[in-house]
Amino acid sequence: MDKTKSNLDFKLMSFFYKFRDLINPRLNILKDVGIKPGSHVLDYGCGPGGYTTAIAKLVGESGKVYALDIHPLAVQMVKNIALKNQLTNVETICSDCKTSIEFQ
Repeated sequence: MDKTKSNLDFKLMSFFYKFRDLINPRLNILKDVGIKPGSHVLDYGCGPGGYTTAIAKLVGESGKVYALDIHPLAVQMVKNIALKNQLTNVETICSDCKTSIEFQ
């Protein structure tokens, strides 16, 4: 299993992802994936949440996004983003693979 990055490494990575997302928004990338309103999506290795927020918009209020990461700072960052943007369809999971999500 991968080890978590240090908090400094994670913060630096997150900083560069913000620039990446300004240049090429994640929503533009995801529009061709076929995510529909009401879908349930696992954002595995969610990092700082660039994809999570875009997926949350695509699945809408009737859908669900499970944002999973091994790094506690990533999970906290996504929780803060979801709270700030009132994304009630985002659930965070801090884990090294175990999701506890039941699929039907």
